[in-house]
Amino acid sequence: MNGSTIEHMMQQLNATTDLAERRRTAKEIIEEITTPEMVSKAVALAKNSLEDALKDRQTGELGTYLDVNDPEQVVALIEIVHQCLEAGGDLSGFITPVARLHHLDRKESAKTDTELYLQYRAAALLDALLAAEVPFPDEAVQLILAAGKRYVKDKATEQYICSIHWRLAESGVNISGAIPSLVTIFKNGETSELVHYSLLALWAAVRQGYFDTRIPDSDQSYQVWLKHLISNSTYKLKKKEEPHQLGIIGCLIETVRTYPEYKALAAEYLEQCKIREPKRPTTDFQHDLKQYFDLCRE
Repeated sequence: MNGSTIEHMMQQLNATTDLAERRRTAKEIIEEITTPEMVSKAVALAKNSLEDALKDRQTGELGTYLDVNDPEQVVALIEIVHQCLEAGGDLSGFITPVARLHHLDRKESAKTDTELYLQYRAAALLDALLAAEVPFPDEAVQLILAAGKRYVKDKATEQYICSIHWRLAESGVNISGAIPSLVTIFKNGETSELVHYSLLALWAAVRQGYFDTRIPDSDQSYQVWLKHLISNSTYKLKKKEEPHQLGIIGCLIETVRTYPEYKALAAEYLEQCKIREPKRPTTDFQHDLKQYFDLCRE
């Protein structure tokens, strides 16, 4: 396939309203994104197509789009762009538009299945861009942080959003506004992946000191959520086969080291949950748990 052929196929993808034809065309384009020349051509064509698809679309109070004219078309374009990223393409021009798509500014219950899937694909691409250490413009970061306080219906999308917040926190972005949502997601534990990524984001927030941030229009800081983080984490350690026990105990150790004033409370929760101190630790978890007991006694 040459540049003119892929251009023709992109025109077909944008013009058709037949779902099967659009999916087939997108798949054919993706399969041909193998050389640097084709990557560059596909990136340029997808950027122009996405700009046309989003032209004159209104944004809500979050700054994200309220809706798009043809969600299926935008999904196909995002899938093509994602393949371009994996092939080494420069996607810096896509970050802010995709951030405006990862949470359409309407109630989840009012969105179609295609719109929910669009949000999923957009969140997956944002997470992949962060994983690839592509620098995010401040505008895109602010859009993500604003949407991070909103309810997300699809759990796979929510998983990516937790991962996005973790990656942002590790890079030095203050994610304190998302702490209440992340604690709730961690507590509910609806999927193992949600527990994993919400825990990573909260652990990073502890390490970076984001719990010290003042809550807007309040005289309190997000430290009020530390009690919930400690209690929920300790409760999960009651499970004999807790798959995330190493991460949980690591986060707890980091928490009481960073906020020693919570050691007495942490010790209380250990007693309430009837978690026993290992006398002769053999596993990594048992060694960490004993260290946690020692810290709580200091």
